[in-house]
Amino acid sequence: MDRPHNALNNNVPSAGVCGKTPFGEVMAVYMLAGAMMLWLISGISAPAIAADVDAGKQIARQHCTRCHVVGDMNKYGGIGSTPSFGAIKTMADWKERFEIFFILPPHPAVVNVEGVTEERPESLPAFVKPITLSVDEVENLLAFIDQLPAAKF
Repeated sequence: MDRPHNALNNNVPSAGVCGKTPFGEVMAVYMLAGAMMLWLISGISAPAIAADVDAGKQIARQHCTRCHVVGDMNKYGGIGSTPSFGAIKTMADWKERFEIFFILPPHPAVVNVEGVTEERPESLPAFVKPITLSVDEVENLLAFIDQLPAAKF
């Protein structure tokens, strides 16, 4: 199955590429995020694959609602300092943020995408049960997020 060209199918290195220090790993995440942003704004596009919105909703319910408010499924849940999905969708670059969420802090310490990210470095201890997702599961999650409404403030 052909996949769109994005961070999920490029074997993008994770935070462990710039040394074993926490600073080096954080810098690697930001460098990778910057590179991804340049790619995303370059206008390169590829055909989309069919994703399962309902499966994405279940992934969001199981994993994302631990920290985020996700639509109407947990209006009074989440962690207070963590932005809701609706709030993130009010940002001009919301789509890009969600597409690379797994490399944006604090996600590298928790989320592993099979075949894309490296194993979590020991210097980034998991503070909750680690989450392992397949590329298809991430695509399904993105399809679900795409249909969520932005928050109205």
